[in-house]
Amino acid sequence: MNPIALRVLSAALIPVLVASVYFGFIASDRYVSASSVVIRSGAQPSAGFSLGGLLPLSGSNGQDVVVVSDYIASMEMMRHLDEKFALSEHYSSTEIDYFSRFNPDNSVEEFHQYMQDMITVVYEETTEIISITVRAFTPEMAHAINREVIARSEALINNLSNRIIEDTLGMANNEVQLALDNAKNISARLSRFANENDSFDPGAETTSIYNVIGTLEARLAESRALFAEKGAYLRESSAEMRAIRNRIDGLQVQLQRERAKLTAPSEQGMGQLLEDYKPLLVEEELARQRYATALLALESARADSQQKKQYLAMFVKPNLPTSSTEPSRFIDAVSAILMSLLLYAIFALCRAAVREHIDFAS
Repeated sequence: MNPIALRVLSAALIPVLVASVYFGFIASDRYVSASSVVIRSGAQPSAGFSLGGLLPLSGSNGQDVVVVSDYIASMEMMRHLDEKFALSEHYSSTEIDYFSRFNPDNSVEEFHQYMQDMITVVYEETTEIISITVRAFTPEMAHAINREVIARSEALINNLSNRIIEDTLGMANNEVQLALDNAKNISARLSRFANENDSFDPGAETTSIYNVIGTLEARLAESRALFAEKGAYLRESSAEMRAIRNRIDGLQVQLQRERAKLTAPSEQGMGQLLEDYKPLLVEEELARQRYATALLALESARADSQQKKQYLAMFVKPNLPTSSTEPSRFIDAVSAILMSLLLYAIFALCRAAVREHIDFAS
């Protein structure tokens, strides 16, 4: 047989035999469990979803979706799964063919790289859906890993949401507590002022004094008018005129006493008390307003936090494989054969070009 034909035949038969033997008898069956999840929040309107509210059209938090996707593919997730399911033992079992199993002597980083092919995450930007595909060498293991990945991702989203809610409500609660403490402080100062000055409300007391002064002034004016009227035809020494005079003198004395309460130079004067009392009233009103504003802010923060709370919605549950779907033996075998022939053709062309170049040079 022509040597060239023999080489071509060998190049064609050897890959066919190798691929047929490997994919037909040696390659281990892989079981695939798939699931799909999406991140939703209370702020998203139900009209923004299709297929009965399962598929989001827009509005979910894309940043959280990326966080979950990266977390699933992270080293932390792999270590957790390894501790829970002994992944390294499962994927390095001697029952798995040599080319498919993991070498237990390799490093943790290499095992993480190996698991990137076993657990794949696809994030669809248009729908913001996370599709999780897990490959294992038993259907139970593929199903269990997929369920655990979703559970851990859900816990991550809950932790992130709870942390945001705690921080938001914590600041609002602190402001309410500060406003309440301030209001209590002002109330205590008002109580001390009342006890020290024997005056619970200098403002009301001052108003009362002014009312008394006004009443006394009116009575005094009436008495003086009556005195003038009676003086036109009665002597001042008469009993009636003396009685009116005594009434005028008494009203003047009482009026001076009431006015003295307002203008007394001592600290017990109502003017001084009122001057000390008014700033406390202003502080009390400001404290009341601050407390009311803090309560409104707390209620608003609580409602806003509930609307922004994120949660993981699973609309395609992890399936329990009933048969292996990988490797696709026929397609993989044909692909291996075609790849081998392509490599051989490239090698042959390069070899022929080199020979032609040598012959031309000689």
